[in-house]
Amino acid sequence: MATAEEINADMLSFWNGQGGRTWTQRQAHTDMTLQPVTDALLAFAGPVTGDRVLDVGCGCGASTLDFARAVGPSGRIVAMDISATMLAVGKARAEAANLKNIEWQEDDPSTAPLEEYDLLTSAFGTMFFGDTVAAFTNMREFAAPGARMAIVCWRSLAENPWMHVPMSAVAPHLPPRPKAVPNAPGMFAFSDPEYVTYVLTKSGWTTPRFSKLDVNLDIAAGSGLDQAVEQTTKIGAINSWLRNAPADVVAAAISSLQSALSVHADGSKVPLPAAMWLISSKAA
Repeated sequence: MATAEEINADMLSFWNGQGGRTWTQRQAHTDMTLQPVTDALLAFAGPVTGDRVLDVGCGCGASTLDFARAVGPSGRIVAMDISATMLAVGKARAEAANLKNIEWQEDDPSTAPLEEYDLLTSAFGTMFFGDTVAAFTNMREFAAPGARMAIVCWRSLAENPWMHVPMSAVAPHLPPRPKAVPNAPGMFAFSDPEYVTYVLTKSGWTTPRFSKLDVNLDIAAGSGLDQAVEQTTKIGAINSWLRNAPADVVAAAISSLQSALSVHADGSKVPLPAAMWLISSKAA
């Protein structure tokens, strides 16, 4: 397994390279698909007027903007990400919305000195640290007394047909993916509550509480089957799986993907079940 430093370096390269560019290009589609999740996270976190919020792995700022509105002009959001590409999009969106209480920071919250905050939040941004305990320890160091945490992360792949169905469709055309390493940094790293509890309590947070969030995600974002296929092949695991495959293999895989997703099409939507954890904790 790669070292923490190697994992962090790979993440930095990816999110400031093609990965970041692709996500910004697909930002509007992704935001629409994930809107039920960002709505649920905001309600779960319960930001109040005047809160100082640290938004970890803020990306293009979809949930950041919601939190900025919730805390009002007297509150403050530090929106942190390692991707300069995505932060530039977030900043432009905030300016267009006339939200002036957000500071966009290109930095790694696992190692960077942080400003004191009252609420730590993240929409799928906390599962990729090379050394997760060290990252949450660093973030805990700058928490105000009684600071809260409210994050959302994926449950297991098996519980997420929005990802499992497409992966099963393309699998017959491609070499087997490497066997998953339990709790390794990645999309499903926080699927196991026991592991998350270990990480948080080891790093100075109280025993977390887990709430299941189950929603249907429209992976077409209301734009039809072809866009569902496009999104699925551009973002996430299938994109990396197809990346270096021969053109005929890619074409066959995409054909199978389209057939599999067509079963779930409902007019202009392609809804598929998704399963997440909403996790809360406090600075111990």
